[in-house]
Amino acid sequence: MKPDLFRSIMKNAAEKTYYPQCLIYIEMSMPSEMHDLAKATLPYLLPSNILALKTKEERREAIDSIPDDAYPPFAKDIVKLGVQNIWKKDKRAQLNGKTPVRNRS
Repeated sequence: MKPDLFRSIMKNAAEKTYYPQCLIYIEMSMPSEMHDLAKATLPYLLPSNILALKTKEERREAIDSIPDDAYPPFAKDIVKLGVQNIWKKDKRAQLNGKTPVRNRS
Protein backbone atom coordinates (compact mmCIF):
# COMPACT_ATOMS: atom_id res chain seq x y z
CA MET A 1 0.00 0.00 0.00
CA LYS A 2 1.30 3.43 -0.93
CA PRO A 3 1.90 5.90 1.92
CA ASP A 4 -0.58 8.45 0.55
CA LEU A 5 -3.35 5.87 0.45
CA PHE A 6 -2.49 4.66 3.96
CA ARG A 7 -2.54 8.25 5.26
CA SER A 8 -5.87 8.94 3.58
CA ILE A 9 -7.50 5.80 4.99
CA MET A 10 -6.11 6.55 8.46
CA LYS A 11 -7.42 10.11 8.34
CA ASN A 12 -10.87 8.82 7.39
CA ALA A 13 -10.72 6.15 10.10
CA ALA A 14 -9.76 8.69 12.78
CA GLU A 15 -12.67 10.88 11.74
CA LYS A 16 -14.99 8.14 12.99
CA THR A 17 -13.74 9.28 16.44
CA TYR A 18 -15.02 6.27 18.42
CA TYR A 19 -12.48 3.46 18.54
CA PRO A 20 -14.76 0.54 17.51
CA GLN A 21 -15.97 2.43 14.42
CA CYS A 22 -12.36 3.31 13.57
CA LEU A 23 -11.34 -0.34 13.73
CA ILE A 24 -14.28 -1.41 11.57
CA TYR A 25 -13.32 1.18 8.96
CA ILE A 26 -9.67 0.06 9.03
CA GLU A 27 -10.62 -3.61 8.67
CA MET A 28 -12.92 -2.84 5.74
CA SER A 29 -10.54 -0.46 3.96
CA MET A 30 -7.12 -2.07 4.31
CA PRO A 31 -5.56 -5.44 3.61
CA SER A 32 -5.15 -7.52 6.76
CA GLU A 33 -1.35 -7.26 6.73
CA MET A 34 -1.72 -3.49 7.32
CA HIS A 35 -4.06 -3.75 10.33
CA ASP A 36 -1.36 -3.80 13.02
CA LEU A 37 0.36 -0.74 11.57
CA ALA A 38 -2.99 1.04 11.29
CA LYS A 39 -3.91 0.21 14.90
CA ALA A 40 -0.51 1.46 16.06
CA THR A 41 -1.00 4.73 14.16
CA LEU A 42 -4.57 5.40 15.26
CA PRO A 43 -3.84 6.68 18.82
CA TYR A 44 -1.80 9.53 17.36
CA LEU A 45 -4.58 10.65 15.01
CA LEU A 46 -7.58 10.41 17.33
CA PRO A 47 -6.91 13.26 19.82
CA SER A 48 -7.68 16.15 17.48
CA ASN A 49 -10.87 14.46 16.29
CA ILE A 50 -11.95 13.75 19.86
CA LEU A 51 -11.41 17.41 20.76
CA ALA A 52 -13.69 18.39 17.89
CA LEU A 53 -16.62 16.80 19.74
CA LYS A 54 -18.95 19.38 21.26
CA THR A 55 -19.23 18.26 24.87
CA LYS A 56 -16.90 16.97 27.53
CA GLU A 57 -19.17 13.93 27.95
CA GLU A 58 -18.86 13.05 24.27
CA ARG A 59 -15.09 13.36 24.51
CA ARG A 60 -15.04 11.09 27.56
CA GLU A 61 -17.23 8.54 25.76
CA ALA A 62 -14.87 8.56 22.78
CA ILE A 63 -11.85 7.99 25.03
CA ASP A 64 -13.70 5.32 27.02
CA SER A 65 -14.55 3.50 23.78
CA ILE A 66 -10.88 2.50 23.64
CA PRO A 67 -10.43 -0.79 25.52
CA ASP A 68 -7.78 -0.87 28.23
CA ASP A 69 -6.12 -3.79 26.43
CA ALA A 70 -6.16 -2.17 22.97
CA TYR A 71 -3.20 -2.51 20.64
CA PRO A 72 -0.69 -0.92 20.94
CA PRO A 73 -0.22 -1.16 24.69
CA PHE A 74 -1.24 2.06 26.45
CA ALA A 75 -3.26 3.24 23.42
CA LYS A 76 -5.92 4.72 25.70
CA ASP A 77 -3.27 6.59 27.71
CA ILE A 78 -1.63 7.89 24.52
CA VAL A 79 -4.99 9.27 23.34
CA LYS A 80 -5.76 10.83 26.75
CA LEU A 81 -2.38 12.56 26.86
CA GLY A 82 -2.77 13.74 23.28
CA VAL A 83 -6.19 15.24 24.02
CA GLN A 84 -4.88 16.95 27.16
CA ASN A 85 -1.81 18.36 25.40
CA ILE A 86 -3.76 19.78 22.46
CA TRP A 87 -6.38 21.24 24.80
CA LYS A 88 -3.68 22.92 26.94
CA LYS A 89 -1.94 24.32 23.85
CA ASP A 90 -5.26 25.69 22.57
CA LYS A 91 -5.99 27.34 25.93
CA ARG A 92 -2.50 28.83 26.08
CA ALA A 93 -2.86 30.14 22.53
CA GLN A 94 -6.23 31.72 23.35
CA LEU A 95 -4.78 33.44 26.42
CA ASN A 96 -1.97 34.85 24.28
CA GLY A 97 -4.37 35.99 21.55
CA LYS A 98 -3.10 33.45 19.01
CA THR A 99 -4.90 30.95 16.80
CA PRO A 100 -5.62 27.67 18.62
CA VAL A 101 -3.63 24.66 17.38
CA ARG A 102 -6.72 22.88 16.04
CA ASN A 103 -7.81 25.85 13.93
CA ARG A 104 -4.53 26.32 12.08
CA SER A 105 -4.39 25.39 8.43
